[in-house]
Amino acid sequence: FSVVHRRNANTMQEADPYAVFNRQAEQLIPAQVRMISGCHSEQTSADLTNVNRCASNKLPKPAGRSGGACTSALLGLLYEKQKQNQNITLQQVLLDLRKSLASSGFDQIPQLTSSRPLDLQGTPYSLVGGNGVRRALLVGINYTGQRGELNGCINDVLNMKKFIIEEQGYVEDNICVLIDDETHQYPTRDNIMRSLKQLVEKSVSGDSVYFHYSGHGGLLTPEWNDFKMNSNASEYDETIFPVDYDRSGQIRDFSLFNHFVKVMPAGVTVTCVMDCCHSGSVLDFPYTYQPTSGRSIRAQHSMESLTNLAFLYILAGGTLPGGFDDVINNIEDVAGGTIGDYYGTGIEQMADDTSAAESVADYNAPTDHTEDYDSTYDAESTFTSDAGDPEYGDTFDTHFIDEGADRGFVIESDDDGVNCTDCGCLDTFSALLEEGDVDD
Repeated sequence: FSVVHRRNANTMQEADPYAVFNRQAEQLIPAQVRMISGCHSEQTSADLTNVNRCASNKLPKPAGRSGGACTSALLGLLYEKQKQNQNITLQQVLLDLRKSLASSGFDQIPQLTSSRPLDLQGTPYSLVGGNGVRRALLVGINYTGQRGELNGCINDVLNMKKFIIEEQGYVEDNICVLIDDETHQYPTRDNIMRSLKQLVEKSVSGDSVYFHYSGHGGLLTPEWNDFKMNSNASEYDETIFPVDYDRSGQIRDFSLFNHFVKVMPAGVTVTCVMDCCHSGSVLDFPYTYQPTSGRSIRAQHSMESLTNLAFLYILAGGTLPGGFDDVINNIEDVAGGTIGDYYGTGIEQMADDTSAAESVADYNAPTDHTEDYDSTYDAESTFTSDAGDPEYGDTFDTHFIDEGADRGFVIESDDDGVNCTDCGCLDTFSALLEEGDVDD
C-alpha cells in the first residue's frame, strides 16, 4: 500500500505512514466491521425473477425463485463450496462473485469494504469472529403494492436466514427478521434503527454480528456535511430505503455510522451484506477491495476516505484523539472553519433519526428517487489470485449504469438529466424536478 499524507511539524511522527493510517482507522471504528456490497457506489444492483440465473439451482427453500443478484450469487458459491467440503477465502468470494455476476450478464461489480486492512488470501469467509454470542439482523423490503416494487428481497432474507442457521451456527432466538409481509415486523425506519441499536447494546467483545439488507438504495445531497460537499471523496450521502420512507425519510450513511458502526464495541466482529443500488460506501469504511476482470483484487485506501470518516465522527459528537493533525488539517482546508464548528452538528441535523414508534404500522410507500455519482481514490495496491498475474486492468468507467430491474435508479447525461429503470421512479422524480423540490 501507499498513501499520501500531508503532515505538519506538530503531527506525531511514525516510521510507517500506513501504520499511522491503520491506527487512526481503529480509533475511529473500534470494532472489526466488513461489508460486501452488491455494486459500486455509482452502480445499480439487479433484482432477479429467477435466482437460478446466478445460483445454479443451489438455493434452499422456502425462498422461491426471486432474489437479488448479489445475494443469490453469494449463496450459490457458498453452498457449492460447502458441498465440496472446501473453505473459501475472502479473496475467492470476491473473485467468484464477480465472475458469477458477469457470466450471468450483469454489469454490477461487487466490492468489499472494511474498518481494518484485510489479508484476503489468508482469511476464510465466515460470519463468526469469536466464541461469543452470534446475533443477526436481516432486512428485506419488496415495497409490496408500491410503484418500484421489488420481487426478491424477502426471499433474500429467508434464504440467508436458513444459511446462517445451518452453516454458521446462528440460532433463531438471536435473529431479528424485518420484512414487509404479513407475518413479521415491518422494516420501518424506527424498527431498523432500533434493531441496529439493540445489536450494539447487546454485543460484547468476542461476539459476532451479521447485518443483511436487501431493498432500494439511493443517494442524497449531503447538505450539512461540508467536507463531503467540498471534497473529491464523495458528492452524495448513500442511503437505504425503509418501507415507510415517504413518511420518515431515507436512512443516510451518517445514521448507520452514528448508531451502528461507530458505537459497536471493540472485539466484536461484524459482517454486513448490502444488496441494493449505490451501496459501495454506505458504511463509509476506509479500506476498499474491488475484484477486477483479470482475477486480481484492487485494494484501495485514501486520505480522503479516512478524513470523511473522521468528519462523520466529529458530526456525531466524537472528539478526535491525539495524532490526527493531518486529518484535522484536511478537514479544515476542505470544509472551512475549525473542527470545533462541527462537533455534534450531525446529531442536531438528524434529530428525527432517533425517533421510535411504539408499534408497527402498515405502509404503502411510493416510488423512490435518487441521484448518482462517481468516486476517486488516491492510494491503491493489487492482490492476485493463483489464477493470474498482478494487474490493474479493469479501470472502472465513470459513466452511469442503468440496466435491468434495479434496486434504485440513476441519472444519465440525457436531455432532461433523468434515466430510470422500469421500476416506476421516472415520473415521480421528473415531477419533483419540475416542482423544484429537488436540486437539479
